[in-house]
Amino acid sequence: MSKDTRKITKELNSRMEQFKAALEDENKKFELMDNIPGSEGLIRFEVLLPSKKPEEYEDGLFFYLNEEGVLVNPEYFYRYKSGVEVIKVEVINIPEDYLPVINDIFGELFISEEE
Repeated sequence: MSKDTRKITKELNSRMEQFKAALEDENKKFELMDNIPGSEGLIRFEVLLPSKKPEEYEDGLFFYLNEEGVLVNPEYFYRYKSGVEVIKVEVINIPEDYLPVINDIFGELFISEEE
C-alpha cells in the first residue's frame, strides 16, 4: 500500500468513526451537519456500451450533470470481469477535446432525462 493510500485510508477510517459517533449522539450529528462547508448536487448517468466479450469486460461512460443541467467531468470506465463477477474497475477522465463529440452523441439523453 502506498504512502498516499495509507494516508487516505487513515482519514477515511477517522471520518467513519466521526460518522458513527454522530449516529449515537444527536448533538454530534447536528454539529457535524452544521460544519459541512458545502455540497454540490449532481445527477449521474451511466451509459453501458456494447461489448464484444461481455463475460470478460464491460465499458462505458459516467456522465454528471450539475444543478443547471450542464455536463461536468465525464468519465470513461472499464470493468474487468470473470463471467458475471466484476474483478476490477478502472476509471479515467474524458479529455476536454472529446467533449464536443460526447455532447453531440449523447446530448439528447441529458435533455430527455431532465424532463
